[in-house]
Amino acid sequence: MCDAVAARETLQKLAIDSQDVGQIAGAAHQLAIIIGYGDIRKLDTAPLLPLLEQLFLRACLFLVDACGCNDEASGTLLTAIHELNQIAQEHHELVDEALWVKELHHLASRDDRNPRLSGYACAILLERGELSAGECAEEVSRRLSPGVPADLGAGWFEGLSMRNRYSLLSRMSLWEQLNEYIAELDNEEFRRALVFLRRAFSSFNSREKTMVAEMLGEIWGVDAEAAAEVLTGELKEAEEQMLDDLNDFDFGDL
Repeated sequence: MCDAVAARETLQKLAIDSQDVGQIAGAAHQLAIIIGYGDIRKLDTAPLLPLLEQLFLRACLFLVDACGCNDEASGTLLTAIHELNQIAQEHHELVDEALWVKELHHLASRDDRNPRLSGYACAILLERGELSAGECAEEVSRRLSPGVPADLGAGWFEGLSMRNRYSLLSRMSLWEQLNEYIAELDNEEFRRALVFLRRAFSSFNSREKTMVAEMLGEIWGVDAEAAAEVLTGELKEAEEQMLDDLNDFDFGDL
């Protein structure tokens, strides 16, 4: 009993004092699991409901500010956003889902936040049906327009590609825009972009990679199947060396 009281006091302190969105979201996620299994375990979860509501509210209020982070810190925020979105879906009758969607829109539209996180917010909005096809096309065009630095454009695309992937694979215009954007990069910017693009495509399964390769083949005006065979084939020794060199490249503050 003492442990339960202490745990609740700790959560209350988080809900009142903390601005660490990753920590708040993690606590809210664990609390949501306990509440979700309360009936099965015959637990009285009623005292926990206001805590979850408070934690979720606080995470929403500090989300956009927290996302003004560097690429290294963005992993924690990606997990936090995923957890908070899950809570919004599973406990929509308790938490302020409208506020959550509003903050996602804020994050998705901001140019001064971490681009991977902005892209991820955009992907969630698209997945939830809160972003129309036209709005998505406008954002893709804005984010992947000539002159946008590689770490911003490619970083945003990486975040966008982390969810709802088959929806993205069905949008030829997105891949045309990405192709045009990459073609405009100079050699150094291209090498910077590769960091994010490699990371993005590393999570694609073989079928998804083949679909991307076939679409690129169509965009380039070559045989789609032949393009897929070349692009998904084994790397040559010189290509492997180029990627090794890329790993050693100095990307400054990236």
